[in-house]
Formats: sequence, C-alpha cells, structure tokens
Amino acid sequence: MNIGIVALLILVAVIAIGFFRKLNVGVLAMAAAVILGYVSGDYTTKEIVAGYSSSLFITLFGLTLLFGIITTNGCLEQVMRRLINVFGKMVWMVPVILFLSAWCVSALAGGFAGLAFICGITIPVIHATGYDPLMLMIIGNAGAQAGRYTRVSPDGNIVLNLLAKQGIDGGLMSLTINMTIAMFIIASLAFVFFRGYRTKKTGTVRLEIEPLSPKQWVALGGLVVMIICIMALGLDSGLVALTVSVCLIAAGVIDEKTAFHSVPWNTIIMVTGVGVLMNMVITSGGIEILTKVIAAFTNSVTASGASCMTAGVMSWFSSTLGVVVPTLTPTVGELVEEIGGGLTQIGLLSAMLIGSSSACFSPASSVGGLIISSIAGDPILRDGFDNEKAFATMFLWSVAMVAVSSLLALAGIYNIFH
Repeated sequence: MNIGIVALLILVAVIAIGFFRKLNVGVLAMAAAVILGYVSGDYTTKEIVAGYSSSLFITLFGLTLLFGIITTNGCLEQVMRRLINVFGKMVWMVPVILFLSAWCVSALAGGFAGLAFICGITIPVIHATGYDPLMLMIIGNAGAQAGRYTRVSPDGNIVLNLLAKQGIDGGLMSLTINMTIAMFIIASLAFVFFRGYRTKKTGTVRLEIEPLSPKQWVALGGLVVMIICIMALGLDSGLVALTVSVCLIAAGVIDEKTAFHSVPWNTIIMVTGVGVLMNMVITSGGIEILTKVIAAFTNSVTASGASCMTAGVMSWFSSTLGVVVPTLTPTVGELVEEIGGGLTQIGLLSAMLIGSSSACFSPASSVGGLIISSIAGDPILRDGFDNEKAFATMFLWSVAMVAVSSLLALAGIYNIFH
C-alpha cells in the first residue's frame, strides 16, 4: 500500500484513539510516527525527529508563558473590567463590549485565554443585567474565537508557521477580518434567538475593580513592549515573549514556579507532537492524496462550504489547534492550485477555521463545556438553570452555526477579504 495512504490512515486512527480514550493526540502522533518511520524503513531517526518543530515550540512556549504571567497577574482582567464599567450605564451595549473585550484578550493571548476571561467575567455581568446566561456566554466566546488568529497570539503563530511551509506569506489580517465577520453574525443570531432585546433590567453594570498594583503596572509595561517589538519592529514573537517573560520573572512580578505552572504544556505537546506525524503525511505524499480526494468531490464554488463543514465535524470530535488546524491547513495551497477558479488560499483557510470555531459551542468541547459548568457552578444562577436543556441547546446551536458558517462560505463571503 502507498505509504502516503498508510500515513493518512494512521492519522485518522490517532485522532479516533485520542477521542475515545481521552489521550493526548500529540503523544499518540509522535509514537505513531516513530512506528511508521522505522517499520516502513522509509525514514531515518534524523528524518523522524526533523518533524518536531523547535521554532514552533519556542513560539508557543514563549507566548503562553508570557500570557500565563499576565493572566495570573490579573492586570489585563482589571483593564477589561474598567472598560466594561465605562459603558455600564448602557445595558444594551453590554453584549457588544463583551464581544470586543474577549476579542482583545484572545488577539493577545489566544483563544483559550479569551475563553477563560469571558467565562470568569460574564457571571457578574449576568447578575447585573438579567440577560440570558447562555446568550452572553455565546456572544463573549464568539468574540474570543474572532480574535484568536492574530500575529501576536499563539494560535495565529501556529497558523502562520503552517502557511509558511507552503510558501504562503502572511494572510492573518484577512483571516482575522473573516473570523470577526462570521463570529459577529453568530453573536447577532444568539442575541436574536435568546431574545436579548427583551432584557428586563435597566440599571447600571458595575464590576468590582481594584487599583493596579506596581507588579500589575510592570506586567502591562512588558505586554506593551512585546506588542511594539512584534508589530512595529517585526521581531520574532516567540523569542520576544520569552525574553519579556524572563524579565518579568526576574523583576519579581511572579515567582518562577507559578509562571511555569501557568504554561499549557498539554496543548504545546499536542500541537508540536501532531506536527511530527503530519510531517510524515506531507513528505510521504499523503496531503497530495487528501487534496486530490477533496478536489474530486468539490469545485471552486463548493470547496469552501465543504471544507467549512468538514472542519466543523472534525472539531466536534477533536481539538481545533491540536488536530483540525495542523491537518487541514497544509491542504490549502495544493487545494487552491488543484481546483482553481475563484478559490483563494486565505478564503479557503478562513472557511476551515471558521467552521471549526463554529463547532466549539458543542457541550462536548472545551468551550461549550466550560460555558455550562460556569453557569451551573454559580450559586445564584444554578437554581433556575436546567443542565439537560442547556446541553441540548448548546449542541443544536453548534450544529446550526456550522451550517450557517458553511452557507456563508458557499456564498463566497470569506473570499472578499483575501
């Protein structure tokens, strides 16, 4: 059997085992790559190890370490709380402010940081406004999904790394615009579906804030320095973030043990580990085979919609960053070349990532699960909260939003900004 087909089948098996056994897909992928490489005799030890991207590891480690420090320090949350309080008298603006606040946090620190921020800050907002809990959570997390793929964020750098391997330069600005448009539509639909326009309370939203401590000011200064170095000077994001992190630890902003504990090692291992197996899939011709199969069943009109739906379905059973992004992103360049027509690289990529993000509201995913658990864990909200109904609602919402995102892809919306 063709080694490329074998590599693809092993990738599918790894994803399935990871899902059903609840194991880290990255570790499974590395083990599978070693077995495939040695058993087939087509790969040397050096070639197997070459699949592990040290540059991606440094980028993810540096950025997640810095934003772990920022998050633990609490400076960014205090800034966002002040922003929400500025508009506190306009209750109707609260959903918009939550969307934008989550967008900003996610654009800096990545999707999971945006998720954690919004789940923590939304509960007191729900108490003050009387808005439907699920509605505000969906709107806030839609904002987090919208802003996650920037030049500064860990998520954006993963995509940038995968695009660079295909000779595709940049594109994150257009991707972020497309993500924002799609997620704003999803947030707007949530506002209408949950009847946000019927909120009963008209009082002032006032979140508790504390004066910024000297350590928080130093942390904010480090964040500003990092953004300037990356956006204005064009320096490597991972190296800059790592350097700023070391400076903050040395300055006593946070102790070293706490800083390293904040790093999501499980995610880093998952993303970089899958890369080892994906390198074999690519070098063995597996991506070319996958591309030809997709191209055989689609055309320039349907490719974006089909890719969006495929990414959504994959995201119901696996991690977006750990599986969907490293599996589908490498197909973008060849798919556009194979299909042609009006299909664009960033338009197709946008469809894939938007489909995956639209599926994240499923209660089986980290986003949907954290939304439900955050509401159910609140002593005030839990009394009138039906877990079973919420579970069904979130799952159906996830399915509906994948369908909506796919229809937008079919309409060519994601090709406008490319």
